[in-house]
Amino acid sequence: MTKPARKIPLNYRNITGYVHSEKSDAYTYFESSLERDALYLCEFDPDVVSFSTQPRRFHYTLNGKDRHYTPDIFIEYRSGLKQYVEVKYREDLKKNWATLKPKFKAVIHETKSEPNTKFKILTECEIRTDYLKNAAFLLPYKHKPYEAYQLAMIEKVLSRGLPMTINDLLGICTTDPFEERAQFIHALWCGIANQKVQIDLHSPLSMDQEVWLNDALFEGEMDE
Repeated sequence: MTKPARKIPLNYRNITGYVHSEKSDAYTYFESSLERDALYLCEFDPDVVSFSTQPRRFHYTLNGKDRHYTPDIFIEYRSGLKQYVEVKYREDLKKNWATLKPKFKAVIHETKSEPNTKFKILTECEIRTDYLKNAAFLLPYKHKPYEAYQLAMIEKVLSRGLPMTINDLLGICTTDPFEERAQFIHALWCGIANQKVQIDLHSPLSMDQEVWLNDALFEGEMDE
């Protein structure tokens, strides 16, 4: 188990804590609510294979003194891309840019020779979007139990190949407007959280949104 490169301090101004993760180790700590939200995105994003917090120290010299800097997050993607990420509120970024710039340049300089490795800055503008709201809502559904036959029925209806609204989908799956409908909605959220059913996650979730079957899943079933 790898310990973080920077000790997480007690913080009375921001929120500190950790995120339970399947893609990281026990040290998925955060120092602010913004960093926590960035970790939610990492955990939810199917393109992210793994991530870690406070991953590595980068050394640089400033005013004749040796210094070091540790990015907030290190992410590995299915594409092979590796990314060091700094999470900062835009206001703090602008206010402290003169101090932060040499740190960021140290990462960029040191990772130039490392294949498929990049450095990126994320602010609340990139993190706090409708996608984050949807990810935070759907993450708990990744491991919730559901009736398998209900999700199978949803997939069968969607396998016709045409997207349809959630309301229309539920109208086909059940005539019960109450308990059974609620169960089908639960199964649908589980299916979306596990990428079996697709929806536009960059828009606010609503019953009027269209959903469709995961193309890769559908093609795999057709090949069997």
